Amino acid sequence: MWYIILSLIVAIYIFINFYVLNTFSGTIGAYVIRPLLMIFLAIAAILIARHEGLNIWKFKKIRRWQFTRSPVTAALFVAGFQISLLILAGVFTGFGKSPYPATTLSSVFIKILFVASILLGIEFSRAYLIKKWTLTRRNITLVLGLTTILFVIISLTIAELSILTTDDPLKLIMFLGETIIPLVAMGLFASYLAYLGGATAAIGYMGTLQIFQWFSPVLPNTPWALTALIGTLAPTIGFLIIQNTIQETYGIFGKARRIRKKKDPALSWTGVAIACVIIVFFSSGFLGVQPTIIYSGSMQSAIDVGDIVFISEVPIDTIKEGDIIQYRSENTTIPIIHRVINIYDNEGMNVFITKGDANENPDREPVIPQQIQGKVIFTIPKLGWIPISIKNFISNIFTNV
Repeated sequence: MWYIILSLIVAIYIFINFYVLNTFSGTIGAYVIRPLLMIFLAIAAILIARHEGLNIWKFKKIRRWQFTRSPVTAALFVAGFQISLLILAGVFTGFGKSPYPATTLSSVFIKILFVASILLGIEFSRAYLIKKWTLTRRNITLVLGLTTILFVIISLTIAELSILTTDDPLKLIMFLGETIIPLVAMGLFASYLAYLGGATAAIGYMGTLQIFQWFSPVLPNTPWALTALIGTLAPTIGFLIIQNTIQETYGIFGKARRIRKKKDPALSWTGVAIACVIIVFFSSGFLGVQPTIIYSGSMQSAIDVGDIVFISEVPIDTIKEGDIIQYRSENTTIPIIHRVINIYDNEGMNVFITKGDANENPDREPVIPQQIQGKVIFTIPKLGWIPISIKNFISNIFTNV
């Protein structure tokens, strides 16, 4: 009966985003109707699991837990570590007042109801789907991945998802780095905890983070890239610690035996999380390099549509004829990537004439140093078609809605 829970998740998301938020006031829609729907989802997951004889509250997948006392305490430890990193970052960057203030007893109660209902609805349904889909112990990695993607999507509003259709690469990269990548990393870790220890383990991790975010009177005022990095790094370390200390329970007739050759799915998620960390570094420019997806064919055949180019900040005086640079035109907010075909001196300042390789004529306006964002240092062919396809798919959905 897993399809009932899956259908409820999708139906509730559509109902909230396309009806409740547009029909009712913000307070009633967000803090009354949505919590009631999520509580209903949690109850449905519990009842269906009980009907099928599944224990989704707490189940044991391991013979001997070497990291803390249980998956729940491990979840609390990693969440505490993540919060500690945020607080440590705040010591250097400063703190600000919480955007979710609660000054009265009634507002505190409403916040508790809101946070608890969403947390229970998501984590009980997550634990049920993972428990149900991993009964045969096949495709565990696929199950954890698809479950994570599902709950990442429903955690975002339609307005937030619409950012994926933007033509501004910087805005898109910021959204991916600040929101999507940390949500995926934390969601993967929560799914893995749910696989190991049921809903209680996932609630221990996600619930601790939610309590800090919603009920702390002050929050670290950290740059978005640093917040995203911490949100990705902490669950990555959690993966590394857990997958190196646990022994899963396999065997028959209640006898556990240690499996040495079977690859732990956490290894895959660790690789994904580490890749996310690298992407965040690149996206934020911490390493002086930023990726850009090519949407235009003006630089064919050197750079084709769907390629990803990496832009590095370089001293202006090192740019020479033949280099491919990225600059911003005064007439558009979208960066332009063209080749430098001529450089001349204008009252002591280098001015650059650029042209797309596939264009017949040079660009109309010369480029001054203040417009240059960097030089193309290398290219990954065709990889950009993945986000382009996703963007086109989402754009078609919003066009037809």
